[in-house]
Amino acid sequence: MVSNDDTSWHIRAEIALLAALRASQPITYEALASAAEIPAPHRIHKLTLWLEASMAEDVAAGRPLRAAIVISRLHDRPARGFFDMAITLGLLDAETPQETQWQWYQTHRNHACKTYSQ
Repeated sequence: MVSNDDTSWHIRAEIALLAALRASQPITYEALASAAEIPAPHRIHKLTLWLEASMAEDVAAGRPLRAAIVISRLHDRPARGFFDMAITLGLLDAETPQETQWQWYQTHRNHACKTYSQ
């Protein structure tokens, strides 16, 4: 039985995230949560917090955003929180039009895939 405060899923999430990047295949939040075996309740919320932390780590280390490979099941892009975190990290301006944010995202996702597949 896995306790709710178990963070061993972080390692499984990292492995699944890197596999998706290496394959240049986006993975949905739900699929990543399942692959990582994130315990309930609030699986997606836990994953989102972890992804936001990974974004901050990547920016601090000068790496491409690993979280860029994770998408909503409804769209071929991350949820709004990804873009909000990019704004918080100074990667995007809050006034950037949505279409420009989408183009920025596609560029970053492609760059992350190329970097982590090498």
